Amino acid sequence: MLTVFSPKPAQIQNPKSGYIRCYNTTTRRMTRKQWKTTIGINILTILLVLSPFLPGPSFLSRPTNIIFSFAQLGSFIGLLFIPIGLVWTFNQLATEKKKVIPVLLWTVPTITIILSIWGSELAREISRTIAINNADKLITAIEKFRKNNNHYPDDISELKPDYIKNIPDPWIMGISGYYYEKKEDHFKLTFSQNVIMGFNFEVVVYDPTENQRAEGGLEILYETGKEKWKYYIYD
Repeated sequence: MLTVFSPKPAQIQNPKSGYIRCYNTTTRRMTRKQWKTTIGINILTILLVLSPFLPGPSFLSRPTNIIFSFAQLGSFIGLLFIPIGLVWTFNQLATEKKKVIPVLLWTVPTITIILSIWGSELAREISRTIAINNADKLITAIEKFRKNNNHYPDDISELKPDYIKNIPDPWIMGISGYYYEKKEDHFKLTFSQNVIMGFNFEVVVYDPTENQRAEGGLEILYETGKEKWKYYIYD
């Protein structure tokens, strides 16, 4: 019996040795459309998971934080799909017709796990810095009000329109806004970011007297790298 490899499977009868078996050894790669679909879905996954920490309007804080919380929860469930997707992807390497689903079964959960647990920490540092910098005009307006009136405003709405035209937005999609609190001789300006599924928050506090105090179970203050700003994790 003679074995011959051919791009097209066929059987040819041979009077002496019986027949010649012809095998198809050519395998088709994923099409350009399939690659675009795979890459597009993975990029969309990245954007959705990191959406609370991306620049954007604050009215999106609720949906983006819900997405992030579900991504963290789903990452644990996704661990079950990774081995299935890898085995399925490996098995289809020898087949002519490729499918996108096996690849997505392990790429999407892997991206979700990495970004929601480890990547979000770096993203949160960047978004924290952006929100702090965007508060500069508001803080300046508050101090001008105190200088002219010998007291801080009871509410930041009193700043408009003489001291500031509009209350600035943190311009981070996951941050709902700045929260102002007047004290006897100073004030506090805060904003928060999601850490773990909406149960743990990073609370960032500006205090001109630098007497911030951590609240909740974890009483540790962290430096932000900018004067008079500190943050803590509310548990």
